[in-house]
Amino acid sequence: MGLNGRKTDSFDSSLDSDHTLIWVALPMLALVVITAVLYFARDIMIPLTAAGILSLVLSPIVDKLERIVGRVPSVAMVVIAGVGMIAIIGYFATVQLATVADEVAGYSYNIGDKVSALQKSTPDWILHIENAVSDVERRVQKPPPYVAKPKNVPEVAITSGSMYDNIWRVAPALAAFIQILLVIVLLFFLLYSRHDMRDRFVRLAARVRVTVASVAIETASHTVSRYLFMMTIINLAFGATIGIILWFLDVPNAGFWGVLAFLLRYIPYVGTLVGSTLPTLVAFAVSPGWAKPIEVFCSFIALDLCTSQLVEPFMIGHQIDMSPVALLISTIYWSWLWGIPGLLLAIPLTVCLKVAGEHIPALNFVSLVLGGERELESYHDFYRMLLERDADKATSLAVRYCDENGLEEIFEDIIAPVLKLAGEERAERNISDESAQFIFEFVRELVPGLGSRFSEPRGAFRPRVLGVCPAGEMHNLGMLMVLESFRYAGAVVKFVGEDRAVPEVVDMVHIFDPDIVCISCTLTERLPDAAELAMTLKRGFPHLLILAGGVAALSYPADLIRAGCTQVAGTRSQALRAIRQLTRTKIDRELVSQSEASATN
Repeated sequence: MGLNGRKTDSFDSSLDSDHTLIWVALPMLALVVITAVLYFARDIMIPLTAAGILSLVLSPIVDKLERIVGRVPSVAMVVIAGVGMIAIIGYFATVQLATVADEVAGYSYNIGDKVSALQKSTPDWILHIENAVSDVERRVQKPPPYVAKPKNVPEVAITSGSMYDNIWRVAPALAAFIQILLVIVLLFFLLYSRHDMRDRFVRLAARVRVTVASVAIETASHTVSRYLFMMTIINLAFGATIGIILWFLDVPNAGFWGVLAFLLRYIPYVGTLVGSTLPTLVAFAVSPGWAKPIEVFCSFIALDLCTSQLVEPFMIGHQIDMSPVALLISTIYWSWLWGIPGLLLAIPLTVCLKVAGEHIPALNFVSLVLGGERELESYHDFYRMLLERDADKATSLAVRYCDENGLEEIFEDIIAPVLKLAGEERAERNISDESAQFIFEFVRELVPGLGSRFSEPRGAFRPRVLGVCPAGEMHNLGMLMVLESFRYAGAVVKFVGEDRAVPEVVDMVHIFDPDIVCISCTLTERLPDAAELAMTLKRGFPHLLILAGGVAALSYPADLIRAGCTQVAGTRSQALRAIRQLTRTKIDRELVSQSEASATN
């Protein structure tokens, strides 16, 4: 028997280990599969993603125009205006870039003089290193082998190639043109059918059993649209300001550098640095001194700092709080996956994923990974310490929070959220049964200790409260917290214990003689036992006040009221108010009884 038991335990533990490995491997496998699909389908996904993000940016404008001119004209006007603006910017950038190249080539003497000055000011130890490296390279290199000069080499006529070769040369440009055309067409239809697409997405999510509310989709779309639109406005103002500053500094083609700064600022962290490099080099080439390149570079950095630290928090706020590390990793990932288009789409894609994770329950983990470094709620730290089995730190945090804020506050802000989170994580098998059991046992021992830190108030009348859970009820931590809140409010409390039968509870009522009995029922299958307990107590003690609570009790309050419960409370604050009200009623009844007895005598 013992051998079979050990074999069964070993088999169960191996199953748990295999299950854990599967849960670890599945996300990694899903990431590999998604990455492979995005890579091989990039010719389709890039235009679709670009059109989707542009539709989010332009949706607010279309919504305003649609009320005036209708759906089709408003969509056509916005798409034509957007495409025209992009075409003008592209043509302007191409022409200006060619102009800059010609102008810089004309300042070759100035560049040579500055490079010579830098070489003359180079320290001697760097020159020694350069000479040593050159000497090593010269010794390693071998002279090229002697090749006899061919004689009487016939001349070969070079043909222009076949039509297939000529088409193959222009294929990349043709593919880029087709992708741009595809983005324009997709953008038109996405803007035209944006509301219909939202409803279709909700129905599709329902079919795959993913809960997505239509309001959540609308809110997420509005949030992303506003964020991207405001970022566009901020970047446009940034580029215009850069152009004006460079114009004052007399840098050639200041307008072009402003447009380039506007475009490159969509790339996080390195965009401004890259955008400042070219105008700094141009200033280095055309100016006789060193002051102008330094002024240009510092202007970019100072303006970017002011924009990110002052303008963006004021205009955008912290509604989409992104982690800098996650944003940088996301930029590297999308640029590696899709190249330059991925680099430009990295921030909008990351923002869309972050907002989707906040509004779609199945993607909550994405929001957690991409979330910013904002201060977490205290219960997150408490929950992490319990998962780490660090009882000392968890106790210290709970005691400190209790002393600073109060008993009811720690129950409401720390312990109750942790119990709810642990229950959800256990139901989804994100934590082991051992970890969940450790959390529940730790809280069961912690709650009385927190309550004992407060002195019991003294009063003329202190109601006696007995806490009871029906037989088979597994969750009694809520009852323990309620009883400690009652003790803190001035009551004399006692908990019957776990899994007590109705006769045992009746005997405890005889011994403790409570004024109020609290029944906690969280499991629906234990509701008949709770009703039977309330009925038995009311039959044996007609004047006993019975207060019920718990998830199941709140779901079927009428059944418990018919069984004999005086009231059903939904929260601890409601239970405290009910206790005060019931106590006041009991005191009034006792006073009336005493008055009637005195009058009779």
